[in-house]
Amino acid sequence: MVATMTADPPPPPADNARWLDQAARILANLGFELIEPDWAKGDDTSHLLIAIRTEPTLSHFDPERIDYWMTDGGRGKAQVLDRDDRFPILSEYAWGRIAATDRINVRNEFLSFGGSLRAQVAADGTIYTDFASHAPILRWSGHSQSSDPLAAEVGAFFARLKIPIDFVPGTEALIAQAAPRTLYCAFIQHVRERLSGARTFREANRWLAEWSSREAQRAQVAWLDHWNAAVELRTHLTAVEAIARE
Repeated sequence: MVATMTADPPPPPADNARWLDQAARILANLGFELIEPDWAKGDDTSHLLIAIRTEPTLSHFDPERIDYWMTDGGRGKAQVLDRDDRFPILSEYAWGRIAATDRINVRNEFLSFGGSLRAQVAADGTIYTDFASHAPILRWSGHSQSSDPLAAEVGAFFARLKIPIDFVPGTEALIAQAAPRTLYCAFIQHVRERLSGARTFREANRWLAEWSSREAQRAQVAWLDHWNAAVELRTHLTAVEAIARE
């Protein structure tokens, strides 16, 4: 995936003062930053940090609202985080799109398999938010960033998840119960299955084939429970898709 900075990730939510200080340091001249895990240090959490300031800096990107998804009663619910919210916020967020929008309606968008969200107001009035996930967060599109090589694949995978959700009651709740790592493993399995059935396509996408092979091996060693849960989830979704096509 696209390389990102290797700054120390924010500390656990319990240490509010420290995480705010680190977020302020990382975002001193930025409106957002995506921090990928440093596997060498045993870190396994992705962080998308976003700052909403009282006045635009005009130096990088100046978000004024964040759109994302959460699960409410087993169903996805669109959410907006802006200066009108009550802080601090500590909650879970759902798989799908995260979009940071500025005052002139320019967006930078990301894709996530879900995770935890925290947001707090600093002494200077800046709102710092941390979308954290135990699965990758990917750059999707935007004014201030390039797209991650996997973003189109993940976007297509999420779109496919919506098909059984739209046709078979209870499917959305089932997917919502899956941990971010389980959904990520399901994505890896989906890519490998699709590539295995198309020799020409696989040869044309050698990078994707090599990536999915490496990531499958790593996931089965590091997250075997999630890998097995993903197999069960995909088996169920395949059956649901068959019902939806009838």
